[in-house]
Amino acid sequence: MKVSNLLGKAKGSALLLLGTASVVVSMDANAIPVFARQTGFKCVACHVGGMFPQLTSLGRMFKLTGYTMGNRPNLDGLEVQNDYPPVAIMVQGAKQYYNNTSHGNNGNAPASAADLQVVSLFAGGKITDNFGAFMQWTGQKYSNMQADGTQAGYGSAAIDNTEFRYADRTVTPNSDLVLGAYVNNRAMMSDVWNNFGAWESGWINYFNAGNAQAPTTYMMGESSQHAAVGVGGYFFKDKTWYGELAIYKSPTHGPFSMLTAGATSVGSSATGIPGTSLLEPSPYFRFAYNKEWGANSFEAGLHGMMSYVYGSPLYGQQFNPSATQFSNSQVGGPVSVYHDVGVDAQYQYVLDPHYFAAHARVTRELMNNTPGVANWQGLIAQNATDNLTETYMDATYVYEAKYGAQLSYASATGSSDTGLYGMGVNGAGSPTGSPNWTSWTPNIFWQPYQNLRIGYMYTYYTQMGGVNSGNNLVFNTAKFSPANFNTSMLYLGFIY
Repeated sequence: MKVSNLLGKAKGSALLLLGTASVVVSMDANAIPVFARQTGFKCVACHVGGMFPQLTSLGRMFKLTGYTMGNRPNLDGLEVQNDYPPVAIMVQGAKQYYNNTSHGNNGNAPASAADLQVVSLFAGGKITDNFGAFMQWTGQKYSNMQADGTQAGYGSAAIDNTEFRYADRTVTPNSDLVLGAYVNNRAMMSDVWNNFGAWESGWINYFNAGNAQAPTTYMMGESSQHAAVGVGGYFFKDKTWYGELAIYKSPTHGPFSMLTAGATSVGSSATGIPGTSLLEPSPYFRFAYNKEWGANSFEAGLHGMMSYVYGSPLYGQQFNPSATQFSNSQVGGPVSVYHDVGVDAQYQYVLDPHYFAAHARVTRELMNNTPGVANWQGLIAQNATDNLTETYMDATYVYEAKYGAQLSYASATGSSDTGLYGMGVNGAGSPTGSPNWTSWTPNIFWQPYQNLRIGYMYTYYTQMGGVNSGNNLVFNTAKFSPANFNTSMLYLGFIY
């Protein structure tokens, strides 16, 4: 299981809100990113209420057919003087606020300054009639936040969500069949129903949540962080039945290693803590039923992944937490095996001026650990087996593609293991060794233009590390209450 920040990485500048908005006002309101320029569609055609990344039925078909829909010429037919280049840019900014601002009392000490935080560059679209791409490169100023809330270095720039697809669609009076294949660098990036981490509907996240880190399943966490490359195939029959199979593996050399360029989770860090090593082929599957009628659509499906994860970056070398180097003489099998399986669902209503979407996902993980041997995080599990159940739900309403609100719920429950979740271990923060966490996040936003979003979100914790406000637990001479870690954020997102 990966212990990852429940709420993520994005930060930036509330002070830039008015300035950026004034720039956008001066732009053509029809100016939209690379896929929209290719198709000529407005954002609301492919995204629910214009709320990227949530896909409508048309948006899902655009992705499943290989990013090739539209009248733009093939890549080799573009003319510099007549055609827009197939590139786009996205920036994110925010100002965060914390319930408890005392240094060290919020896990990662609050350190929020108002500035521009994340910049992503995109390229892609149609390459040939059947072959297309989605490519992203992201720079994050605060990507290297340390446990004490300080920043190591100046952030990072690395390859982000990147995928190449080949697809063929055959339509007859009695059948509609899409067959496709892809290569990407993030498990579940292929998702078209926005149920998984790569494209979850909670579009922007905290750069420093001001709290200890919440558990996630390996499938929803580290396996999808651009450190493994997957090759998969899929079908979509009559807009009803969907099936997908893929194999993921961390490349150590060769052309596929370009898809993990700059990813820090492969290999060891300067301190010798191992990164993830998915050095055995790890299968992923997704099956779903889809129904569309009028302005409505519904999806229900199954998903799963079996991940074989080494505790060090080089073929099972064992890790000595007190050493700075790995032992080249100690070569073995996977340190941890993660069996993840779950169910997911989505409902949408898309008819201007009303747009509504809801998602639900439950993923169950069985972890087979090697007690006494550090895993890919440098943590030593106390139990030979652990389990974790991760639940996520959200509902979003958008009016006139301008005014919106969202409520999301996230929880994790499972077996206690002080080696993985205890207060003293790297990246964890449970005073009881429990992985049980629960939070609610309301989010309101305004989209004055289709490529600008301004919003405010607030995360309220009702349980953290197995503790709720009624436990009266005293930790480090102070009463431990999840509500002390509540965090809010005023944010801006701009994409062009």
